[in-house]
Parts: sequence; structure tokens; C-alpha cells
Amino acid sequence: MSKIGIAVIGTKGMGRGHVKAALATEGFELRAVCDVVPAESEACAQEFNVRGFTDVKTMLEADPEIKAVSIATPHWFHPPIAVECAKHKVHVLTEKPMSVTVSGADQMIAAHKKSKTILAVVFQARFQAANVKARELVTSGALGKIHRVMLLAPGYRTNAYYASGGWRATWRGEGGGVLLNQAPHDLDQLQWIADEMPSQVIAVNESVLHPIEVEDRASAILTYKGGATGYLHVSTTEIPGRNVIEFAGDKGYLRLEDGKLHYAKFSAPVREFTETTTEVWGRPKSEYVEVPLETPAKRGHEAVFQDFHEAIVNKRPPRVTGESGRNCVELANAMILSSFTKKPVKLPVSRKAYDALMKKLIAKSKKPKT
Repeated sequence: MSKIGIAVIGTKGMGRGHVKAALATEGFELRAVCDVVPAESEACAQEFNVRGFTDVKTMLEADPEIKAVSIATPHWFHPPIAVECAKHKVHVLTEKPMSVTVSGADQMIAAHKKSKTILAVVFQARFQAANVKARELVTSGALGKIHRVMLLAPGYRTNAYYASGGWRATWRGEGGGVLLNQAPHDLDQLQWIADEMPSQVIAVNESVLHPIEVEDRASAILTYKGGATGYLHVSTTEIPGRNVIEFAGDKGYLRLEDGKLHYAKFSAPVREFTETTTEVWGRPKSEYVEVPLETPAKRGHEAVFQDFHEAIVNKRPPRVTGESGRNCVELANAMILSSFTKKPVKLPVSRKAYDALMKKLIAKSKKPKT
């Protein structure tokens, strides 16, 4: 079988990782790279011995053998690039977040649905063995009815980090702070493992450590239709940093902490025990159980690119579809809207309300128009 021609759009930073992942995927042939900065495009093209372009449309028209692209540009450019690719019937793998706004994500999904091409999102954490097993345990009912969820993902960044690019930490350049840059993987894992989105969020977002116009700390109370409640906190203000996701259910408890899975089974369902026991100080016994994990054949971006290739060849959905990848954007948008309006926000988020808020924030943004 002939290889599928692929191009990488956005060659700086993460773009180099995309190039290497494409080259490491046996079924892909890297045919071109594209970057709006001529020097960046030229340098990358020379390094990997492919053609370099500065315009997506020109690239696609110049080489009809390009059947797929990966997008590693700043967030705001993902929707227009993905839509242009859909017009040329080219499959797209886009970095997270797939869009700054849910309305932008909607446009991407609609365009690729119309052109009958694949739209996939880079969430490599979905391929990690512990995360895959955690989702299996939750969705199989092993924990019983879930009554509480929690995400705790504090991290750290310096002022020098934020100053390293004019687009960083601005509404016009990035569209948000920790929620749009550092936290998308965490937000995605929370909703993917739960296999459910919250129905309402109440959020408080702040900038407490860095002199930036977007949030460096965000917290929210989550409400679910099934009766569960949740809490999440993400930041770039803390050291040493942690990453914890918890699910407390009627039959068991699950915690993912820094990539390790901890699963406890109960001797009896909590509700049943509570309603039937005559013991004043009794409680169901809980026992941590070792859960076998399957080692993935590939990791990180290589796993994502391999899945993208197989989805194209086998004409099946990728592991992270556009619809699924949109959920972390939906959650981030809901938190930002709630924080600014100081009101609870129902999900799905009002596209009109969020676009109006973003328009106001961009108008006040310190980053100059480009």
C-alpha cells in the first residue's frame, strides 16, 4: 500500500514534534511543511528535506498528494486552517485545544463532516495505559453510581515563560491562560474517563502570581445530571505540582495520581450498607486491588499519529474525534464565562454569549493586531 502524503502546519516548537511523529509513522510520507514565517518554514524544510510553504491553500494546491495535515499553530488559527483543509478534502489532526471557542470548534466539525474527511485532536494522554484502564473501570460500572469527581492539576510557569512569546497569556494571542494552554489535557481526561460532561459549572478564575491579562489559576464546582458533584483546580502558580483525578462511587473508588492508577473495591455498596446496617460505627470494607495494565505499542504523539493514519486507512473514527475533542473547549469556555459573569453557566455553552465576551476581551487585549 502506498504511503499517505502528510504536511505539518506550524513548524516552531510543537511543530517539530509533529514532524518527527509523522516521520516515525510508517504509513505516512512527509511531503511538506508550512509556516507563515518564511525563515521558519525554510529552516524546517531544509532540515527534513521537504518543500516549504508559507500559505496553506498554496501548499495544498501545489501538491495534490497531500491527503492529511497536522496543525501545530497557535490556537486561534486552528479553525480557519482546518476549514481550508476540509475544502480540499484533506484529513486533519490538530493540536489541543482544537479551538479557542466552541463556535470555532463547531465550524471545524461541520466542515469536515461536509467533506467526509477525518478531524482528529491531539490528546496523547488518552493512549496512556492507566488512563485507558481508568475509563474502562468507570464506564463498566465497576465503581457503581458516581457521586463525586475531582481534578487537581496545579503547575508552575515563570514570568520569563510568559514573556517568551508576544501571543502568550493574551486574549487576542492565546484566547485564555491556564485553561487554554496547560490544562486542556487535564480537562479532557476528566470528561473522557467519566464519559460525561457536567451540566453546570460555577467558576472563579484569577491571575494571582503573574502580570498577565488572562488566568493563571482557575477553580470550579461541577454539577452532573446524574446527581454527582465535582471540583476542579488548575494553575501555573504552584510547585512542586501534582496531577490527581478522583472518582468516588457507590461500589468503589478510583484515583489517578501522576500517571499511577489506584483502585479500591468495597465489600458492599455504600448506599445499601448505609440503609441496612445496624452497626453504629460500621462501614463497608475497602480493599485496593492491583489492576493489570496493557503496555501501548507507541506513546505520546507517535501513538496519536499512528491512530490518525489507521483511521484514514480503515475509514473509522480516530480515538479523539472533533466532537470529543471539543468537550475540553466547552468546559474551559464555560468556566471563563462563569467567572466573568459571576453566575452559574449551563452546558452546552451559549455560543452567542461566549463569542460576545471574547470580542470584548480581545478589544482590551494588550497584544497588537496581526
